Amino acid sequence: MIKIAIFLFPDIETLDFCGPLEVFTAANLATGENHFDVYTFAETTTPVNTINGLSVNPAYGIDELPQPDILVLPGGDGTKAVISNPVLLHKIKELYEKTQYTFSVCSGSRIPAVLGLLDGKMFTTHHSVFDDMQKLAPKARAMPNNRFTDNGKILTSAGVAAGIDLSFYLLEKIKGKEVMEKTSRYMEYPVKL
Repeated sequence: MIKIAIFLFPDIETLDFCGPLEVFTAANLATGENHFDVYTFAETTTPVNTINGLSVNPAYGIDELPQPDILVLPGGDGTKAVISNPVLLHKIKELYEKTQYTFSVCSGSRIPAVLGLLDGKMFTTHHSVFDDMQKLAPKARAMPNNRFTDNGKILTSAGVAAGIDLSFYLLEKIKGKEVMEKTSRYMEYPVKL
């Protein structure tokens, strides 16, 4: 099974993490196979409040986290605090180095930006974050008209719901068109890649 870890933090955008979580867990349900082991983590296991006030219980603290194959970095106003925490950033970079894929959703792009992971690479993000990203990653190439970007190991999506589209893209890339289509039908989500 492919391990997918979704990072949680205070003031996270709810759909940024719930969208990818739904796509990859729905792939298991839609096919009746265990393709993915999807779990959440945060700096600690203390409940995290989303920007909308939803309280979420991380499955793991970052120090106990099983090494994922795929790392998901959602967005939200809380990314500003994340990128100001050098200890947390160092741990995220260590996780990234051992992943097959890492992707950001929305303003989660700030995290790979400050880690230098987008230097010389394409990125997209929420439309209101491009100016900030130019300061955080001046060597990265902004793609404001893209729903998502694929640089190989690191991928980015535009804002909020675009994380669902990137998840479907990665699902097809990893598991093929049939699994992606079964998942899309299960979720009743029209995929346009």
